[in-house]
Amino acid sequence: MFISIKGKKTDGHIYAKEALNKGAVRSVISKNIKSIPKNKIIRVKNTFLSLSNLAKITRNNSLANIVGITGSVGKTTLKDLTGFILSNYGKVHRSPHSYNNKFGVSLSLSNLKQNTEYGVFEIGMDRKGEIDRLSKIVRPEVGVITNISGAHFKNFRRLSDIAKAKSEIINNITYGGTIVLNKDDSFFNFFYNKAKLKKLNIISFSFKKKADISILSIKKIKNNYKLKIKVKNKIFFFIVSFSTKNYISNVLGCIAIIFALNLDLKKIKKKFMNFKIPSGRGDIKTVKKFKKIFRLVDESYNANPLSMSSAIENMNYYQVKKKSKKLAFLGDMLELGDKSKKFHKDLSSQINKSDIDKIFVYGKHIKETFKYLVKRKK
Repeated sequence: MFISIKGKKTDGHIYAKEALNKGAVRSVISKNIKSIPKNKIIRVKNTFLSLSNLAKITRNNSLANIVGITGSVGKTTLKDLTGFILSNYGKVHRSPHSYNNKFGVSLSLSNLKQNTEYGVFEIGMDRKGEIDRLSKIVRPEVGVITNISGAHFKNFRRLSDIAKAKSEIINNITYGGTIVLNKDDSFFNFFYNKAKLKKLNIISFSFKKKADISILSIKKIKNNYKLKIKVKNKIFFFIVSFSTKNYISNVLGCIAIIFALNLDLKKIKKKFMNFKIPSGRGDIKTVKKFKKIFRLVDESYNANPLSMSSAIENMNYYQVKKKSKKLAFLGDMLELGDKSKKFHKDLSSQINKSDIDKIFVYGKHIKETFKYLVKRKK
């Protein structure tokens, strides 16, 4: 079914007929389109509202266990990882790509099938109240807040305002549901106390601290890594293919979700090995050029203070041969408002401490980072 929505730049009604020619069973429209047979259209007053209502009705009639994921960084990777792992337990539906706004969430939910056992949805925002509206539609049994960073300073003055906006998901988790929280995040206590007032079950995970789900050791075995993880008071071992801090943090978050759904963790001991990191989020490609071989680490999907900091930190995890070099190519972080200069400058001190050999920059704001780099790295 094709839903014709009018946007700022274009109007979906232009494509209503083409959609039918390409196999859509109906086109949902709010305008007169004479060239389409009446039996092929569903006429409504407001097409976007119809999409939202369809999502709500689909959700209300679904028996699936629903997971809703929000946060500043790592939402899509955690959503994909969780969907991938849950497929070992039953039929899964998850948001495609980063479908996390008012269109994407409703579209993703509307595609839930009757036989779906687990639904995993990403919930994003760029202003106050957006997560409240979207999580009211999703109504997750398990909610997740990955972390908080300065990703939206265009519409928020303080980091605490971003945390408050992200915490809106806590209001819309179903009765008796669970919130999964990152204990390494500076707003953990704020989220924890809010969830307590709502009488939710709380499961914490941490890379650095004692938590319900925490890492005890990482051991390299050939091309993989063996993780020793404490889940409540039991010890479990999992094999993974990547050892970067933010990836391990996502693994811990995923295990917390599986635990919240009361599923058998032993079943997925080796399943993480087959997961492919989404494109632009730290995936590695081999490039042959100038009679040399480059390992290109693609972190290009997003740029905000936390994702940039993670990408720089991740460079320390990659081992290179003696004569090889680590090069980083950086672009601008956008939507940081009047804090842009400070955040770009802050990156330089982290880069100066890293083992990156040379930094190349392209853009307007990133020059602020370049300005404060030690000379040998420029």
